[in-house]
Amino acid sequence: CILLVRVSTESQSFEAQEKELFDLAVKDGYSKEQITPIAIKESAIKLKEEERLGLQKMYEYLATGEYDCVYAWEVSRIARTKKVLFSVQDRLVRNKIQLIIKNPSVKLLKDNGEIDEAAEMVFTLFAQLSESEMRNKKDRFSRGKRQKASEGKYAGANIPFGYKVDYDNDKKIVVDEERAEIVKATYNLYEEGISQTKIPIELEKRGYPRISIPVVSHILKNESYTGDRK
Repeated sequence: CILLVRVSTESQSFEAQEKELFDLAVKDGYSKEQITPIAIKESAIKLKEEERLGLQKMYEYLATGEYDCVYAWEVSRIARTKKVLFSVQDRLVRNKIQLIIKNPSVKLLKDNGEIDEAAEMVFTLFAQLSESEMRNKKDRFSRGKRQKASEGKYAGANIPFGYKVDYDNDKKIVVDEERAEIVKATYNLYEEGISQTKIPIELEKRGYPRISIPVVSHILKNESYTGDRK
């Protein structure tokens, strides 16, 4: 049998999931030598099925014909989307590979290898719940980022040249005075008719730190500087 273990954050532990599944497999009659764990830290949201290393490794093992059962701690540990979950279920059912979920307790196949309709309903329900929870988390994350941005706080990703994050002041985004002067000088030079490729040279002549042509282009094209984009 295979123990399919997945965690999505550094704080989550492989060991707890794996031990519970190992004990369950032993209880079901598998010996230590017959149990193969697949424990991988990866996202079940960002990655497609073919990009999930854990699932691909599981498919490789199942292709050998030496395995007849897969254990997972809960449905969401397999995947977070219905599309991937139903794909995994279909592959296991077609090959008569048993799927046992610990939480809630689900045994997908009957003893004769046919799918258990009641178990299939539970699996489908929790597949929907997993996807709904994923969407809710993404929505909360997006709302949190928008809220931070509205308060002038750092919400991740890059910030425009000329600003910096004040980590001692609740991660407020503040003006980097030295770089702000470079931004102003860049606009002034451009309005004077100096080309983007020559602006870095001219800035250096006037005593400013040297910046690259891509930075100059970024400054002149970024609408954040003119207040046209928030």
